Amino acid sequence: MHGRIKVRTTEEQNLQKHKEQQKKLTAYRMGMKQILATRDADSYNKDSLALSAQLLTINPDIYTLWNYRKEVVLIEIKKSYQDEVADDQKLIHFFEEELRLTEQCLLSNPKSYGSWHHRYWILNHHTKPNWQREFDLCNKYVSLDDRNFHCWDFRRLIVNKIGISLADEIAFSTERININFSNYSSWHYRSTLQILNDENSVANDLILVQNAVFTDPIDTSAWFYLRWVLSHPGITKIQKEDLLNALEQLQELEPECKWIIMAKCWLVKQGNLEKDAICRLKRYYTELIKLDPLREGHYKDCFKVF
Repeated sequence: MHGRIKVRTTEEQNLQKHKEQQKKLTAYRMGMKQILATRDADSYNKDSLALSAQLLTINPDIYTLWNYRKEVVLIEIKKSYQDEVADDQKLIHFFEEELRLTEQCLLSNPKSYGSWHHRYWILNHHTKPNWQREFDLCNKYVSLDDRNFHCWDFRRLIVNKIGISLADEIAFSTERININFSNYSSWHYRSTLQILNDENSVANDLILVQNAVFTDPIDTSAWFYLRWVLSHPGITKIQKEDLLNALEQLQELEPECKWIIMAKCWLVKQGNLEKDAICRLKRYYTELIKLDPLREGHYKDCFKVF
Protein backbone atom coordinates (compact mmCIF):
# COMPACT_ATOMS: atom_id res chain seq x y z
CA MET A 1 0.00 0.00 0.00
CA HIS A 2 3.04 2.29 0.39
CA GLY A 3 3.53 4.84 -2.38
CA ARG A 4 -0.16 4.91 -3.37
CA ILE A 5 -1.96 8.24 -3.28
CA LYS A 6 -4.86 8.28 -0.89
CA VAL A 7 -8.11 9.33 -2.57
CA ARG A 8 -10.36 11.31 -0.25
CA THR A 9 -13.84 10.06 0.28
CA THR A 10 -16.80 12.25 -0.68
CA GLU A 11 -17.40 13.05 2.98
CA GLU A 12 -13.79 14.11 3.46
CA GLN A 13 -13.93 16.24 0.32
CA ASN A 14 -17.08 17.97 1.50
CA LEU A 15 -15.54 18.65 4.90
CA GLN A 16 -12.40 20.10 3.30
CA LYS A 17 -14.49 22.26 0.99
CA HIS A 18 -16.57 23.51 3.92
CA LYS A 19 -13.41 24.46 5.85
CA GLU A 20 -12.06 26.39 2.87
CA GLN A 21 -15.38 28.21 2.44
CA GLN A 22 -15.44 29.16 6.12
CA LYS A 23 -11.89 30.42 5.86
CA LYS A 24 -12.80 32.63 2.87
CA LEU A 25 -15.95 33.84 4.59
CA THR A 26 -14.01 34.84 7.72
CA ALA A 27 -11.44 36.72 5.60
CA TYR A 28 -14.24 38.43 3.68
CA ARG A 29 -16.03 39.55 6.85
CA MET A 30 -12.82 40.88 8.36
CA GLY A 31 -12.01 42.73 5.14
CA MET A 32 -15.47 44.28 4.86
CA LYS A 33 -15.37 45.29 8.52
CA GLN A 34 -12.07 47.12 8.04
CA ILE A 35 -13.23 48.87 4.85
CA LEU A 36 -16.54 50.03 6.33
CA ALA A 37 -14.83 51.17 9.54
CA THR A 38 -12.51 53.47 7.58
CA ARG A 39 -15.15 54.72 5.14
CA ASP A 40 -15.29 58.52 5.20
CA ALA A 41 -16.83 61.19 3.02
CA ASP A 42 -13.70 63.37 2.87
CA SER A 43 -10.77 60.94 3.00
CA TYR A 44 -9.91 57.28 2.54
CA ASN A 45 -7.53 54.66 3.85
CA LYS A 46 -5.10 53.35 1.22
CA ASP A 47 -4.90 49.92 2.87
CA SER A 48 -8.70 49.63 2.77
CA LEU A 49 -8.70 50.65 -0.89
CA ALA A 50 -6.14 47.94 -1.71
CA LEU A 51 -8.13 45.41 0.32
CA SER A 52 -11.31 46.25 -1.60
CA ALA A 53 -9.46 45.50 -4.85
CA GLN A 54 -8.40 42.09 -3.52
CA LEU A 55 -11.96 41.23 -2.51
CA LEU A 56 -13.38 42.37 -5.87
CA THR A 57 -10.95 40.24 -7.89
CA ILE A 58 -12.27 37.25 -5.93
CA ASN A 59 -15.92 38.30 -6.18
CA PRO A 60 -16.59 41.24 -8.54
CA ASP A 61 -20.30 41.37 -7.68
CA ILE A 62 -20.00 43.12 -4.32
CA TYR A 63 -21.78 46.38 -5.15
CA THR A 64 -20.91 47.94 -1.79
CA LEU A 65 -17.21 47.78 -2.69
CA TRP A 66 -17.73 49.31 -6.13
CA ASN A 67 -19.68 52.14 -4.50
CA TYR A 68 -16.89 52.56 -1.98
CA ARG A 69 -14.35 52.87 -4.79
CA LYS A 70 -16.55 55.44 -6.55
CA GLU A 71 -16.52 57.50 -3.36
CA VAL A 72 -12.72 57.29 -3.33
CA VAL A 73 -12.52 58.38 -6.96
CA LEU A 74 -14.72 61.40 -6.23
CA ILE A 75 -12.44 62.31 -3.31
CA GLU A 76 -9.42 62.18 -5.64
CA ILE A 77 -11.20 64.30 -8.25
CA LYS A 78 -12.18 66.88 -5.61
CA LYS A 79 -8.62 66.97 -4.30
CA SER A 80 -7.29 67.44 -7.83
CA TYR A 81 -9.62 70.37 -8.52
CA GLN A 82 -8.69 72.00 -5.25
CA ASP A 83 -5.06 71.82 -6.31
CA GLU A 84 -6.08 73.24 -9.73
CA VAL A 85 -4.49 70.34 -11.59
CA ALA A 86 -7.57 68.43 -12.70
CA ASP A 87 -5.80 66.85 -15.67
CA ASP A 88 -2.51 65.97 -13.98
CA GLN A 89 -0.85 62.62 -14.47
CA LYS A 90 -1.54 61.52 -10.90
CA LEU A 91 -5.31 61.65 -11.44
CA ILE A 92 -5.05 59.99 -14.84
CA HIS A 93 -2.96 57.22 -13.27
CA PHE A 94 -5.66 56.76 -10.63
CA PHE A 95 -8.34 56.38 -13.33
CA GLU A 96 -6.20 53.89 -15.25
CA GLU A 97 -5.70 51.79 -12.12
CA GLU A 98 -9.48 51.58 -11.73
CA LEU A 99 -9.83 50.47 -15.35
CA ARG A 100 -7.15 47.81 -14.86
CA LEU A 101 -9.03 46.53 -11.82
CA THR A 102 -12.26 46.16 -13.83
CA GLU A 103 -10.34 44.24 -16.50
CA GLN A 104 -9.03 41.85 -13.86
CA CYS A 105 -12.56 41.36 -12.55
CA LEU A 106 -13.93 40.78 -16.04
CA LEU A 107 -11.35 38.07 -16.61
CA SER A 108 -12.80 36.16 -13.65
CA ASN A 109 -16.42 37.00 -14.53
CA PRO A 110 -17.03 38.52 -18.01
CA LYS A 111 -20.72 39.02 -17.13
CA SER A 112 -20.24 40.97 -13.93
CA TYR A 113 -22.76 43.81 -13.80
CA GLY A 114 -20.72 45.75 -11.26
CA SER A 115 -17.48 45.58 -13.26
CA TRP A 116 -19.03 46.83 -16.51
CA HIS A 117 -20.99 49.59 -14.74
CA HIS A 118 -17.95 50.76 -12.78
CA ARG A 119 -15.82 50.79 -15.94
CA TYR A 120 -18.26 53.04 -17.78
CA TRP A 121 -18.65 55.29 -14.73
CA ILE A 122 -14.86 55.71 -14.53
CA LEU A 123 -14.62 56.50 -18.25
CA ASN A 124 -17.25 59.22 -17.89
CA HIS A 125 -15.17 60.84 -15.14
CA HIS A 126 -11.81 60.20 -16.82
CA THR A 127 -10.05 63.39 -17.92
CA LYS A 128 -8.62 61.67 -21.02
CA PRO A 129 -10.66 58.53 -21.78
CA ASN A 130 -9.43 56.26 -24.55
CA TRP A 131 -12.70 55.33 -26.25
CA GLN A 132 -10.98 53.50 -29.09
CA ARG A 133 -9.39 51.16 -26.57
CA GLU A 134 -12.82 50.48 -25.11
CA PHE A 135 -14.22 49.78 -28.55
CA ASP A 136 -11.40 47.28 -29.21
CA LEU A 137 -12.09 45.69 -25.84
CA CYS A 138 -15.73 45.18 -26.87
CA ASN A 139 -14.64 43.44 -30.07
CA LYS A 140 -12.39 41.16 -28.02
CA TYR A 141 -15.11 40.14 -25.58
CA VAL A 142 -17.74 39.70 -28.31
CA SER A 143 -15.37 37.38 -30.18
CA LEU A 144 -14.89 35.33 -27.00
CA ASP A 145 -18.62 35.15 -26.24
CA ASP A 146 -20.99 36.70 -28.76
CA ARG A 147 -23.91 36.30 -26.32
CA ASN A 148 -22.37 38.45 -23.59
CA PHE A 149 -25.16 41.03 -23.43
CA HIS A 150 -23.16 43.16 -20.96
CA CYS A 151 -20.55 43.73 -23.63
CA TRP A 152 -23.19 44.52 -26.27
CA ASP A 153 -24.77 47.10 -23.93
CA PHE A 154 -21.36 48.60 -23.21
CA ARG A 155 -20.69 48.83 -26.95
CA ARG A 156 -24.01 50.61 -27.47
CA LEU A 157 -22.98 53.21 -24.85
CA ILE A 158 -19.58 53.97 -26.36
CA VAL A 159 -20.27 53.68 -30.10
CA ASN A 160 -21.18 57.37 -30.40
CA LYS A 161 -18.08 58.38 -28.46
CA ILE A 162 -15.80 57.45 -31.37
CA GLY A 163 -18.07 58.36 -34.27
CA ILE A 164 -18.97 54.92 -35.61
CA SER A 165 -21.74 55.30 -38.18
CA LEU A 166 -25.12 53.59 -37.93
CA ALA A 167 -24.47 51.80 -41.23
CA ASP A 168 -21.18 50.37 -39.92
CA GLU A 169 -22.81 49.08 -36.74
CA ILE A 170 -25.68 47.49 -38.66
CA ALA A 171 -23.09 45.81 -40.90
CA PHE A 172 -21.26 44.58 -37.78
CA SER A 173 -24.46 43.12 -36.32
CA THR A 174 -25.18 41.40 -39.65
CA GLU A 175 -21.70 39.88 -39.60
CA ARG A 176 -22.15 38.54 -36.04
CA ILE A 177 -25.61 37.17 -36.83
CA ASN A 178 -24.32 35.38 -39.92
CA ILE A 179 -21.62 33.78 -37.77
CA ASN A 180 -24.20 32.62 -35.23
CA PHE A 181 -27.95 32.92 -35.86
CA SER A 182 -28.63 31.83 -32.27
CA ASN A 183 -27.53 35.12 -30.79
CA TYR A 184 -30.19 36.96 -28.79
CA SER A 185 -27.77 39.75 -27.88
CA SER A 186 -26.86 40.54 -31.48
CA TRP A 187 -30.49 40.49 -32.65
CA HIS A 188 -31.50 42.77 -29.78
CA TYR A 189 -28.58 45.11 -30.42
CA ARG A 190 -29.66 45.30 -34.05
CA SER A 191 -33.19 46.30 -32.99
CA THR A 192 -31.74 49.19 -30.94
CA LEU A 193 -29.89 50.41 -34.05
CA GLN A 194 -32.21 49.56 -36.88
CA ILE A 195 -34.69 52.29 -37.72
CA LEU A 196 -36.32 50.46 -40.66
CA ASN A 197 -37.26 53.82 -42.09
CA ASP A 198 -37.22 52.87 -45.76
CA GLU A 199 -38.29 49.99 -47.99
CA ASN A 200 -34.76 48.66 -48.44
CA SER A 201 -34.05 48.33 -44.72
CA VAL A 202 -37.33 46.49 -44.13
CA ALA A 203 -36.74 44.17 -47.08
CA ASN A 204 -33.13 43.47 -46.06
CA ASP A 205 -34.09 42.61 -42.49
CA LEU A 206 -36.91 40.36 -43.64
CA ILE A 207 -34.45 38.45 -45.83
CA LEU A 208 -31.90 38.20 -43.02
CA VAL A 209 -34.37 36.94 -40.41
CA GLN A 210 -36.09 34.61 -42.88
CA ASN A 211 -32.74 32.98 -43.68
CA ALA A 212 -32.19 32.52 -39.95
CA VAL A 213 -35.52 30.83 -39.23
CA PHE A 214 -35.18 28.58 -42.25
CA THR A 215 -31.67 27.58 -41.14
CA ASP A 216 -32.78 26.63 -37.64
CA PRO A 217 -36.56 26.82 -37.08
CA ILE A 218 -36.26 25.52 -33.52
CA ASP A 219 -34.05 28.40 -32.35
CA THR A 220 -36.14 31.18 -30.81
CA SER A 221 -33.82 34.18 -31.13
CA ALA A 222 -34.62 34.95 -34.78
CA TRP A 223 -38.37 34.47 -34.25
CA PHE A 224 -38.41 37.22 -31.62
CA TYR A 225 -36.65 39.54 -34.02
CA LEU A 226 -39.10 38.60 -36.77
CA ARG A 227 -41.98 39.61 -34.54
CA TRP A 228 -40.32 42.98 -33.97
CA VAL A 229 -39.84 43.50 -37.72
CA LEU A 230 -43.46 42.57 -38.38
CA SER A 231 -44.59 45.25 -35.95
CA HIS A 232 -43.17 47.92 -38.25
CA PRO A 233 -45.77 49.76 -40.35
CA GLY A 234 -43.44 49.89 -43.36
CA ILE A 235 -44.00 46.22 -44.27
CA THR A 236 -46.14 45.89 -47.37
CA LYS A 237 -49.05 43.53 -47.96
CA ILE A 238 -47.06 41.71 -50.65
CA GLN A 239 -44.14 41.14 -48.26
CA LYS A 240 -46.52 39.69 -45.66
CA GLU A 241 -48.12 37.37 -48.23
CA ASP A 242 -44.71 36.21 -49.47
CA LEU A 243 -43.60 35.50 -45.91
CA LEU A 244 -46.83 33.63 -45.14
CA ASN A 245 -46.31 31.42 -48.22
CA ALA A 246 -42.72 30.78 -47.16
CA LEU A 247 -43.89 29.79 -43.68
CA GLU A 248 -46.41 27.37 -45.16
CA GLN A 249 -43.56 25.66 -47.05
CA LEU A 250 -41.38 25.61 -43.93
CA GLN A 251 -44.16 24.02 -41.90
CA GLU A 252 -44.29 21.13 -44.37
CA LEU A 253 -40.63 20.49 -43.56
CA GLU A 254 -40.97 21.15 -39.82
CA PRO A 255 -44.56 20.21 -38.82
CA GLU A 256 -43.69 20.03 -35.09
CA CYS A 257 -42.30 23.56 -34.86
CA LYS A 258 -44.76 25.79 -32.98
CA TRP A 259 -42.88 28.99 -33.86
CA ILE A 260 -43.88 28.70 -37.50
CA ILE A 261 -47.57 28.64 -36.55
CA MET A 262 -47.11 31.51 -34.10
CA ALA A 263 -45.50 33.61 -36.84
CA LYS A 264 -48.47 32.85 -39.08
CA CYS A 265 -50.74 34.13 -36.28
CA TRP A 266 -48.71 37.36 -36.06
CA LEU A 267 -49.10 37.89 -39.79
CA VAL A 268 -52.82 37.15 -39.98
CA LYS A 269 -53.62 39.38 -36.99
CA GLN A 270 -52.02 42.34 -38.76
CA GLY A 271 -54.50 42.18 -41.64
CA ASN A 272 -58.23 42.78 -41.80
CA LEU A 273 -59.83 40.40 -39.31
CA GLU A 274 -62.71 39.29 -41.47
CA LYS A 275 -64.46 35.96 -41.19
CA ASP A 276 -61.84 34.07 -43.23
CA ALA A 277 -58.95 35.47 -41.16
CA ILE A 278 -60.67 34.61 -37.88
CA CYS A 279 -61.25 31.03 -39.08
CA ARG A 280 -57.57 30.73 -39.96
CA LEU A 281 -56.54 32.04 -36.54
CA LYS A 282 -58.82 29.56 -34.82
CA ARG A 283 -57.23 26.76 -36.83
CA TYR A 284 -53.72 27.98 -36.03
CA TYR A 285 -54.38 28.24 -32.29
CA THR A 286 -55.95 24.78 -32.30
CA GLU A 287 -52.74 23.45 -33.85
CA LEU A 288 -50.69 25.26 -31.23
CA ILE A 289 -52.69 23.71 -28.40
CA LYS A 290 -51.94 20.26 -29.83
CA LEU A 291 -48.23 21.00 -30.22
CA ASP A 292 -47.86 22.89 -26.93
CA PRO A 293 -50.57 21.71 -24.50
CA LEU A 294 -48.82 23.23 -21.47
CA ARG A 295 -49.77 26.69 -22.78
CA GLU A 296 -53.32 25.80 -23.75
CA GLY A 297 -54.80 28.51 -21.55
CA HIS A 298 -52.57 31.17 -23.13
CA TYR A 299 -53.56 30.22 -26.68
CA LYS A 300 -57.24 30.23 -25.74
CA ASP A 301 -56.85 33.70 -24.22
CA CYS A 302 -55.14 34.89 -27.42
CA PHE A 303 -58.12 33.79 -29.46
CA LYS A 304 -60.76 35.19 -27.09
CA VAL A 305 -60.06 38.75 -28.19
CA PHE A 306 -61.45 38.05 -31.67
